[in-house]
Amino acid sequence: MIAVFLTSGLSCKLIPQTSVAPELEKPITLEYWGVWEDRDDLNPVIADFQALHPNIRINYTKFRYTEYEQKLLEAWAEDRGPDIYSIPAAWLKKYQSRITPQPATVRLPFQQVTKTLGQTEVKTVVNPVAIYSPSDIKNQFADVVYSDVAINNQIYGLPLSVDTLALFYNRSLLDAASIATPPVTWEDVAVDTKKISLLNANNNFVRSGIALGTGNNINNSADILSLLMMQNGAQMADAKGNISFGNVQDKNSSPALDALRFYTDFADPVKEVYSWNSSQPNSLDAFIAGRVGMIFSYAYNLPVIKGRSPKLDFGVALMPQIVSGSRAINYTNYWVTTVAHKAKNVEAAWGFINFLTSPSEAEKYLTAARLPSALRSLIGSQVTDPEIGVFASQVLTAKRWYRGADSIKMENIFNQLIADFPNSLNPVELLKRAASQIAQSW
Repeated sequence: MIAVFLTSGLSCKLIPQTSVAPELEKPITLEYWGVWEDRDDLNPVIADFQALHPNIRINYTKFRYTEYEQKLLEAWAEDRGPDIYSIPAAWLKKYQSRITPQPATVRLPFQQVTKTLGQTEVKTVVNPVAIYSPSDIKNQFADVVYSDVAINNQIYGLPLSVDTLALFYNRSLLDAASIATPPVTWEDVAVDTKKISLLNANNNFVRSGIALGTGNNINNSADILSLLMMQNGAQMADAKGNISFGNVQDKNSSPALDALRFYTDFADPVKEVYSWNSSQPNSLDAFIAGRVGMIFSYAYNLPVIKGRSPKLDFGVALMPQIVSGSRAINYTNYWVTTVAHKAKNVEAAWGFINFLTSPSEAEKYLTAARLPSALRSLIGSQVTDPEIGVFASQVLTAKRWYRGADSIKMENIFNQLIADFPNSLNPVELLKRAASQIAQSW
């Protein structure tokens, strides 16, 4: 008699069969909801998983970002919804009660094929599989991941990608301004912006050097300002988790205040770097239309730009730093995949997420999706990639800060801070108020 087991995921050896688990031996269908993952990119991984676990079916549904959170809330209110879903890492604590953390052990159903003389018998057996532990998260993923997904030493989600903020530039506009290479420091950004920007007789922009200085019409404005503050030495939250960027010793200066002032200068008509204002279109739309020389964005917008403007000659460069050659500080805003609080089969769902984020399967997805890896083991092979190498090379220096339970509220607070700062008679109090408002959703 010959028994053949099909193994899965992170398992590196056969593990003895466990006790009977009827809930895993029956046909299982898992509903998986997401925003950025395309079905075609996920199909190879889903097919691999289903080949190993034929009684588990994965149904993936993709939503538009603008409708996604509302769809989740509606589904939960009606006691339905996905078993597996993706959310920004920034939402994990907001939706902690809607998540089933990863159990200490996970079992999955395998097919056991037994061959005897003239007969083949196929039956389902249940075996434990290897899963990521909290220490594995620390050792195998980018540093930023552990502090987000490990809550009270339990894992609440796993990322496929850690995307990073980078500089997107229009080669034609830089060439026209005799700028041979994209800026490396923020001082370079200011110099190049002045060269590119062009106003007409009515003081309207013919072209803008950079989309910077305002809030609501700039994609990722809160991320950009957060990064500027962090690069300038601002402590966004203290060791106890209290919001601290509003702490100001000098009424005229602080790392966060200086960063805010630098940021808003680009929308100040009396400043030399004036290149943007609140009447401008959305920054990504303006870049796609060829009306702005530089924006800051993430890798997930590469296909958006290429799809809407196939002939646009643009490049991507490392995120500017305050001083050339200094230790880089970069910024990430990434998503994780997690299991719903009312998932039909928690072990099967977490088993799939661990399989999806294992190095061999994650590589298949990331190669198709053209995204930087969250796994340290895959970053080295990505940094030389001409399309996503810039983003991948910033993953290990990428940081994020916990912005309260309601990340969208925080973004609105930052956008209001940006709008109010230029005309404020007491910018210190303005900064403190913004910090206090964010702390209220802590």
